Amino acid sequence: MSAEGYSHDFLRELAGIQGIAPTASDLETVQMFLTTILPALAAIEASLPPGVVPVGERLPA
Repeated sequence: MSAEGYSHDFLRELAGIQGIAPTASDLETVQMFLTTILPALAAIEASLPPGVVPVGERLPA
């Protein structure tokens, strides 16, 4: 989803469906995470060589 898809109105609506009433600061934080941090994590994951097991996960015995 593009950054425009994460408008405060959109995020407030999603939160409302779950019975949450976020503050403006909450919405700013979530919007920043979704548009900045989450894509960076996806890029890091995509750059890992095949077969790399994340820390904390175990291969089946």
